[in-house]
Amino acid sequence: MIWHLTKRELYDHLNSLRFAFTTVLLITLMIINAVAYLDAHKARSQAYRKKVSASLDEMRSNADNLYNLVIEGPGNLYKKPSSLSFCASGGEAFIPESVRGDRATWSIGGGGSSLRGIWRMSYPQSNPNLWDIMPDATDVDWGNIISIVLGLVAILFTFDAISSEKEHGTLRLILSNSIPRGTVLVSKFFAALITISVPFLIAALLNLFLLYTSGSISLGMSEWGRLGVIVFIAFIYLSIFLALGLLISSRVNHSSTSLTILLLIWTVWIVLIPSTLGALAGGLQPTRTREEFHAQRMDPFEKLRSEDGTGLNIPFLSRKIPATKETVSWAEYLTEEATVNERLNEAHVNAQIAQIQLARSVTRVSPASSVHYAVESLAGTGFTRHVQFLAQVRRYAGEFRAFLIEADRADPESPHAIGPKEGTSEKPVDFASIPKFEDRISFRGAYTAAATDILLLVLFFAVLFAGAFLSFIRVDV
Repeated sequence: MIWHLTKRELYDHLNSLRFAFTTVLLITLMIINAVAYLDAHKARSQAYRKKVSASLDEMRSNADNLYNLVIEGPGNLYKKPSSLSFCASGGEAFIPESVRGDRATWSIGGGGSSLRGIWRMSYPQSNPNLWDIMPDATDVDWGNIISIVLGLVAILFTFDAISSEKEHGTLRLILSNSIPRGTVLVSKFFAALITISVPFLIAALLNLFLLYTSGSISLGMSEWGRLGVIVFIAFIYLSIFLALGLLISSRVNHSSTSLTILLLIWTVWIVLIPSTLGALAGGLQPTRTREEFHAQRMDPFEKLRSEDGTGLNIPFLSRKIPATKETVSWAEYLTEEATVNERLNEAHVNAQIAQIQLARSVTRVSPASSVHYAVESLAGTGFTRHVQFLAQVRRYAGEFRAFLIEADRADPESPHAIGPKEGTSEKPVDFASIPKFEDRISFRGAYTAAATDILLLVLFFAVLFAGAFLSFIRVDV
């Protein structure tokens, strides 16, 4: 019986103007997405390779002297572009693409001599809108197509699913044949789901065909698996609005009223809530200004300098073995200064991350936000991807520092007081033995990050469909 009713609804949908409109719209948007992505991804990939190559060349030039590596570090560390960024741009234009090595230089005494500090990781903010929850620019990516277009299309197919039949008296005729009301509701749901899924799948396959045959991207099993999960997310999101449409349509007697209510709900729930709540939640946990951060950074440095004023202001450094007291004092100070600086930099970034996480948690009351966050996680773009990148950078920084210490210990001519030039080995280093940073997208981490949002979407659907079912059971025909 369900299949018989579903076929009847399908026939009506497939012969309607809205089905043709939906098909043309989705195919057009997916073609635009593919064409725009091809040039953008090629440019990003080329720029990434050039920057990584330049950073490695700089490291190779510093490898002729271990002290240079201690001062300059590994250079800039770059984030690898994701091959699935066409699914979700994730505001990549507003997020730094790299983490850079930084250091300080001080003038010593009145003779014009200077001392260079040890490298430390620094986290740039290249754009003033870096931490915007909802960037001003809207890309035609899968995430936006799913969250904006599929929701509207679902409303278009269900706003009159029940109210129209009540207006024309056909619902009373159907129910007079002792057909269970639940069967009628489920058949309408499946008919609309199949009708919208067909053009969406056709458009998605055409999009992937254009991208894959262009040769600009290569998709492995992992990428295809994540694409499958993204399509599953699209079906869940579509089901949410189909259930919402059936719920509202069963509660009103006129299709025009149903359409008005649904469009109002869509505007508030999908457009206003994510942007408004994101801005409000971001203000609940403000981060320090750059001036406050700079003042906090300088205080411990001044304290470090004053602990041993004579030894640090006018150092008597030498390459004596074992290292002299002055050389050891400066080595300890330079190490502590770099550690404090990096710790404060990380604290500043962690405060910003906490602010964004709070805002994202609040905006998850909208299913559109959950779709964006889940698709970003699976595509390997956006905020979640950047947090994973920073975690990789911090692990690599520890590996690189351990390598420098071991390389210095291996030199019998070094005083082993890393920091000042007089206390650090100046032997050349085998470039091949230096740890290299390689950015990897954590697929397991992507699935884990998306799991919460997927569960929220399933919960939204369960609540709305249950509401639609109970409402239709009690509807007066």
